[in-house]
Order: sequence, then C-alpha cells, then structure tokens
Amino acid sequence: MLCVLPIKKNQKIILSQMRKLKIKKSPGQKPKLPNGEYAFVIGNGTSRKGLNIEQLMDYGLLYACNWFFREEFRPHVLVSSDEPMTRTIIKQYSQYPKSNWFYSWYPKPGSGAKKATTPEKFAAGPMATHLAAYHFESPKVFLIGMDFFGFGSKDTEENGVMNNLYEGLKHYAKVPEEENTKNGAPTYRNWQRRYQWILKRYPNTDFYHVDPFEGKSPERLRGFDNFHQITFDNLIEHLTKDTELVDILEKTKEDKKIALETNPDDVRACIERQIAGQENCIYPDLLNPQDVLNIRVNVSKEYEKILKKQGKIEGLELGLNIAGYEIKVPPQLVREGNITRIASVKEIENSFNKEHEVRSTLAQQSEVIEAKFNVNISPQKNKQQPSMDLPPPPPPPGMDLPPPPPPPSV
Repeated sequence: MLCVLPIKKNQKIILSQMRKLKIKKSPGQKPKLPNGEYAFVIGNGTSRKGLNIEQLMDYGLLYACNWFFREEFRPHVLVSSDEPMTRTIIKQYSQYPKSNWFYSWYPKPGSGAKKATTPEKFAAGPMATHLAAYHFESPKVFLIGMDFFGFGSKDTEENGVMNNLYEGLKHYAKVPEEENTKNGAPTYRNWQRRYQWILKRYPNTDFYHVDPFEGKSPERLRGFDNFHQITFDNLIEHLTKDTELVDILEKTKEDKKIALETNPDDVRACIERQIAGQENCIYPDLLNPQDVLNIRVNVSKEYEKILKKQGKIEGLELGLNIAGYEIKVPPQLVREGNITRIASVKEIENSFNKEHEVRSTLAQQSEVIEAKFNVNISPQKNKQQPSMDLPPPPPPPGMDLPPPPPPPSV
C-alpha cells in the first residue's frame, strides 16, 4: 500500500531524473530537433573509449563527427568539415543526409546535407560546437572525447602521437606499417583558437570539458568564466538524478590572463589564410593586397627556378618570415589535361584580382568581431629569409574597400 507523505514548507524536492527529450519524426522527413536543449558534442579521442555515449540521446541533442554514424550509432546531428570525407558520405551513404541532419562546409546541392553555420571553415569538433551554441541555442554544451592533445603532447608544436579512435580508417591517417611507430598528432593550435573564439562569442553558454584527456584542457580556454571541467560520472548523475554539476577545473590568474589576450596563433592564421587565398571572416586581413600579390609572384618565380634546376618541386615548401611568423607559400599551379605546371605571372595576376573581388564582398558581409588585433605586429629579422613590414589593417566591414590592385611591374 502506497502512502503519500506531506511536503514540509521550504522542503527541497529532488527530482528522480531530468525531463527526457522527445523528438518527433514524420515518415520520410528528418527529425524535428528542438532548440534550447543540452548539447553533447562527441569528439573521437580515446578518452571516451568505453563510455556509454548512447544514453545521452535521451537528455539532449547529440552531435558527432565523421565516421561516428557508421562505426557507432546515428547521432541527432552529424558534422564533417573536410571535402573528401563529405564527398564519401554523400556518395556511399546517399540516403543518410536525406533522412538525418548532416552539416558540412562542402554540402552538395540536392544531397540533403546542410551548410555549416561557422563563418569560416572550422574543424568538425568546433564546427559542431558552434552549431549547438548558435543555431540550436543550447544553454550547456558538453565536450566529450574532445581530446586536443596527442599521447606525449608537450605543446602546440609538439603534440605527441595520434590519439583518435578512427585512426587508419578512410580519410584518417593510416596506421604505420613499421612496428613500434605511431602517426604524429596534428597541432592543436587551430582547434584551440577556434574554441577560444566560440567562448568569447557566446559568453552566456556554458561549455563543459568532460573527462578531459589526461585531465588537460587547452591553456587558452581554461581561464574563461564559461569554460568548465567535469567528470562523466557527474554528468550522468546530473542527467539521471538531477545532482549539481561540479566544476573540477582550478583556474589561475595566468589562465584568465591568457584567455583574454590576443592569441598569436590568430595573427599567424590570418596571414596564412590571406597568403593562401582563404577567407578571413572572423578577424581582418593584415596584409596589403598588393603585397600579397607581389609575394605570390616572387615565390612562384623561385619555384620556377628550382623546377628548372632540380626537375621537380613535389614536397617542397618555400616560405617567408612575415612579422616574425614562418609562413609557407605554396606554388600556384595550373592543370592542363594531364600536365600540371606553375602559373605564369599574368595567370597569377588574373586569378588574384578575381579573388580580391570575392574577398572584398566577403569582408563587407562578415561578422568581424575585432577591427584590429590588440598586438604590435613588427617584423623580426632573419638572415636566411626575407622579412617585410606589415601595413595597417584594411578598414573593418561596412566601409568601402579599395578596388583590386594593379598588376605589379615584374
């Protein structure tokens, strides 16, 4: 026989569990995903190996990356950033994007895939995180298996060896044939700076790094007020028993200082992207367009000299020391049938002028959050490589940009 006990005044009621998520799906349609729910962004680092991830589907939207849907289960949202991975998913699993939510930087029209919401191309993890915070307005975003570091990581430049559950699968680094060897882990410079931008952009969203690999979170994220560390067990108890989330991250004054200062990797990335012809929609271009064109022409001439002397340039990367940063400048190539050659000066000029028109339009439409960097950009002399002074940044979006520069005299 059940008896009902009276509730005393001011007595705290503990819920047995959080409200479970109900998602409606009509036949032949994609699920209707609600806004304002918890977000679980699943990375593919080894720190989540053995965790029961699927139970999270009941308590919020689960975002996963790349081969997760094939190797484990179908998430609420699948995200892929790279073009080869996107092409393979659309081609080999054509029905998946039509029946499920799939976001990519390279969606194919008519495939069912959607364009990612980031203003620039991010990696899949931060791309999914932005989608959760911006598009689906999640108040809390939990990063699980988001391992920024490789095994034996020392810093952004020496990030140890590969730490990924899908190593060796298609579009991932192949497992080395030699015994006792491992693939090097990619630098976490870009992952960190992308998350740093997201944390700044959405200060009212709380981000939780769950059971971080070796207890570490990137140094420039730790100091944000909306960045936390929790255990997976604490998360599950929070979801099933409504217990409080316990932040285990101890922040220092240095953590808070470097979180808010300008990240030099942002400065370097802006220069690299401009030199390579990629868009800068978050921070402004730092180089004068004429200087960019001159660099491409002069470096291409160097590649041409090396090609004539050595007969090949495969694997060769020339670079410049620009404002203290070693910037790689790839050759501009033209493909004619089965032959690939270095572009002529005129071809470089023509393609650059078209590119500059597009960049000018993008700059006017973008959401640059800082008109300039809070740093003093000055060149560092290098006896082996030329240095160059950087001109003032171009005007921020909303102002008239100059027309494409005239071709240089060469």
